[in-house]
Amino acid sequence: MPPNSEPDPGLRVRWVTLGAVFLAVGTASAVALRWWQSRGGDLPVIPLLLAALLVIVGATVLVFGLRVRRWVARGEAIDPLGAARTLALGQTAAIAGAVVAGYLAASLGLAATMLELPEPRQVAVASGIGLLAAVAMAVAGMVTQWCCRVPPEDEDEPPAGGTARPLT
Repeated sequence: MPPNSEPDPGLRVRWVTLGAVFLAVGTASAVALRWWQSRGGDLPVIPLLLAALLVIVGATVLVFGLRVRRWVARGEAIDPLGAARTLALGQTAAIAGAVVAGYLAASLGLAATMLELPEPRQVAVASGIGLLAAVAMAVAGMVTQWCCRVPPEDEDEPPAGGTARPLT
């Protein structure tokens, strides 16, 4: 491994990627939901429990990421496999948050056109709350990814034993 133990930049999830996922899923969901409505179907009801679960997952991911960041900042030894798993968990949460946010944005957009009816109003409220929770989960995933960065080593000081420094 080169002296800079920063992972390959191509392996990072970027905000642009999340935006593209959001737009692609939102567009596909809007088309599918509109088609469903044209066939006489109602918008699916979004349970408020979804928002609670998204917040719990986002908070858990963030706690793991902050724990890794604290260990890296203190220079404590850290299990590289555990840090890699936390990184993967953060990236997964970010992408999943963007996917769910895209669907809920489409649902909210279609329900907003029929707010005079009680059922679409309920779907709009639940979709709006879920959308906020999904965005929070995506942000928590991106923060976790940032927390798992490893500072570059001093190039003047070779690592002990002549091997690359583990995630410390």
